[in-house]
Amino acid sequence: MRQYHQLLKKILSEGNVEFEPRTQVWTIGLSAASYTMDMKKGFPLLTTKNIPLRLPAEEVFWKLRGETNVKSLVDRNIHFWTANAFDRYLKIQGLKGEIPKHSTVWNEEFVKYAERIKNDSEFAETAGDLGPVYGNQWRHWVDRNGKEVDQLENLLKGIKENPVSRYHVLNAWNSGDLPEMALRPCPFWHQFTVYPNENAIDLTMVQRSCDTYLGVPFNDAQDALLLEMVAKETGYQPRFFHHHFNNVHIYLGVPPRSDFWGDSEGKVWQDNVFEFQSKFKGIDRRSKYLALRDWYSDQVDDESSGNERKDHLPFVLEQLSKNCRKLPSLYFKQDVPLMDAIEMPALEIFGVKRYNPHKWDAKAEMAA
Repeated sequence: MRQYHQLLKKILSEGNVEFEPRTQVWTIGLSAASYTMDMKKGFPLLTTKNIPLRLPAEEVFWKLRGETNVKSLVDRNIHFWTANAFDRYLKIQGLKGEIPKHSTVWNEEFVKYAERIKNDSEFAETAGDLGPVYGNQWRHWVDRNGKEVDQLENLLKGIKENPVSRYHVLNAWNSGDLPEMALRPCPFWHQFTVYPNENAIDLTMVQRSCDTYLGVPFNDAQDALLLEMVAKETGYQPRFFHHHFNNVHIYLGVPPRSDFWGDSEGKVWQDNVFEFQSKFKGIDRRSKYLALRDWYSDQVDDESSGNERKDHLPFVLEQLSKNCRKLPSLYFKQDVPLMDAIEMPALEIFGVKRYNPHKWDAKAEMAA
């Protein structure tokens, strides 16, 4: 995953700083980037921090089942989507104006909401709904005639019956449904390409918005799993996973922490950006990433109560100080058809061998 580290470095050395209105968090980012992973060299599970395979695997199973409610994820102790569900719940209840993001009242009400989702199934049935997000589009897309389309079944059937077709696509970007989604799809286009003479299948994924510290390592693992599952189901060998990034960014937190980067009107303090990027470009060995982290920590205010760990920059700098280790290998624990496998606990289907990540306090907070 050295390519991932190169992406982090490119963002920090060349990226633009801006305020993002939906999340109300400052970011540094690029408009586009890409890399290709050779699946023969190992499974792309990040080694410079620990990512338990269960977490990305259960989320991709949730999508493949066509689910759109956070309750089944919460019941598996997975909480990536809960803040997005809460944001949608506030919108439906007409409370977004009364409960602004990153405020003390938002944080307090979110804790109460998350507890109700966990313990009150009747409440969760409606309040935990995310709208027609990924799973709905992959399994229950409704066409102009009102007919439901199962893109996953069509994909598998198409690969088996006409492998060289260029129509092997899972598309989550349904323009008519976007306003009803808690979060518009980030990875929105998955296209499989088969080369029968090589017995090979490749996956190209396009992602419209990329939280590079928290999200991208999960996206890589999830879609590598998807490629492995589709390959196994259709009888081909997984070869390349191409990941194309649009609006690829690192989060810089909220005021007062983010005041180093810009003001409340969205004006960027370019002198500070230049100073940081100049120091970053001057780094010539890993240990200096930690020195830059310490310098940055001296320049910025502490994060406000309830908004801790929303500034991902210190985590990125610490991660860059660690060497990339050899990638693990993925194996299937049992021979189960894809449609049956996704109904089972993910770790009954997959395992990884020789995964030896760096273990440190890498937990940051996602921007919802």
